[in-house]
Amino acid sequence: MPVSFSLSLPREPAASFLARQAVRERLADVLPAATLADVTLAVSELVTNAVLHGCGEIELRIEADDENVKGEVIDEGGGFERQIREDGGVEGVAGRGLLIVGQLAQRWGVHEGTTHVWFEIPVTGVGNEVEAPELDVEEPEVGHPGEDQLPDA
Repeated sequence: MPVSFSLSLPREPAASFLARQAVRERLADVLPAATLADVTLAVSELVTNAVLHGCGEIELRIEADDENVKGEVIDEGGGFERQIREDGGVEGVAGRGLLIVGQLAQRWGVHEGTTHVWFEIPVTGVGNEVEAPELDVEEPEVGHPGEDQLPDA
């Protein structure tokens, strides 16, 4: 079942819609509905962050197999500014994208350099039972990407 694709996205509000559409079109036949929904939401949050806070081109990369879906959103920004909002109160409706990704993903992190955020979401469903994730958001893994993780120059 291995599936992988990459997609260049425009720097405009429609980018999140285009990313969700691509994920659904390419993974709907290979992932259980619950996993597809989680991946679609994580991608949407990260692409929205790239549009709002990044600069330059935006690239979405997805790799899926029978056990995990790995996703990456990369833009040409100067790097990751750690601003994870714990509580914005009733009126705070923005700033929770990374918290959502942290809840959905088994692992997630950032690579230093360009803005490069990644996640891994386990495939759940018949024969692939996975423990429910803890509700505490873990800090992202931070480090330099390997040569195979850099966007093409």
